[in-house]
Parts: sequence; C-alpha cells; structure tokens
Amino acid sequence: MIERRHIHWAGLVGVAILAAGGVARAQIATSSNAPIDISANETEVNTSKCMSIWKGAAEALQGDSRLRADVITAYAAVKGVDSSGQPACGGTQKVIADGNVYYVTPTEHARGERAVYTAAADEIVMTGDVIVVRGNDVARGDRLIIKVSTKQFTMVSEAPGAGSTRRVRGVFYPDKTTQPASGAAPVGPGAQ
Repeated sequence: MIERRHIHWAGLVGVAILAAGGVARAQIATSSNAPIDISANETEVNTSKCMSIWKGAAEALQGDSRLRADVITAYAAVKGVDSSGQPACGGTQKVIADGNVYYVTPTEHARGERAVYTAAADEIVMTGDVIVVRGNDVARGDRLIIKVSTKQFTMVSEAPGAGSTRRVRGVFYPDKTTQPASGAAPVGPGAQ
C-alpha cells in the first residue's frame, strides 16, 4: 500500500513555473508582461498540430525568471482553420518541460525531471525528485502541484510510510529579523 504525504504552501509564488497571467497565455515570470525569449540547440514547429518543440539545452527567459530543460514543448489551442486549410493556432494550452528541469526566480529555485503546465486545469505539476529552495528553506518530494490562480502549492511523495527516506521533507529556518512581541520575554541563550 502506498501512503501519500502532503505539505501545503501558500507562499512560493515564484515557483509558478509557466503561467499566471490567464488561460490564454503562458508566462515564465508570474508578474511580467515582458516577452518570452526561448532558445535551444534546435527547434521544430508543426503548425498543423499547433505545436513547437525546443530541443537541446532549451531555455525560456522572461524578465528575471528562467526555465531550463532538455526539451520544452508548447501546444496552442486550435481556434479554427485559415483560408489555406491549416489550423489557426490560439493561446497556449499546455507546456511540457522534460529532462533536467530548472526554474529560477530571484527568490526561488525549483528542480525536477518534468514539469507540465495545463491552462484548462490552471495547474502546474513538477515531478521527479522535486526540490524547491527559497532562501535557506528547502522542501523535497516526488511531485509539486501548483494551482496557478490561487497559488496553492502541494508537495506529494509516494513513499511508503514512516522511516522511508523518500517522504516529503522540509527544512525551514526562522526569520531572524522578526522581533518578539511587545512585552514578550526574550528566548534563547543569554536571554534575561
């Protein structure tokens, strides 16, 4: 029997790997209207399927956010047929990043083996030994699920119970700039 372990976050806003600006367009930076600059060793565009594939050290940059993977594949919605009989492609439906996936913002870093953004589900799923780092804080699991519009984060592990080294794990350091409430006694070595 597989036991599922969960950790929920309400804060890692920058880990929204590919989207936040609405169903019709994918974004790398969640609060940027800057253009997305994609590069790779090669690209293949299949207009009949409204699909583009970026292969070999693929990298997408937007503002100060970066998505890297061995392969990035983008699928657009088919919104009809043009006068030549070819599909007219609309907004982004799905983006898949495969192999050595890294997402980096000024405040967060996430790593996994695969990430899938699905516009209709308003969801990003990163899988494959996922590690998320924010400052000194680190969380690990098998799968990170992000609801883009609500910024609800769930880390999941398929590890079988207590004692397993593959359970969801987080190491969180206290904020050293937070002062005790007025009238509260100091805590720690040397407190008087």
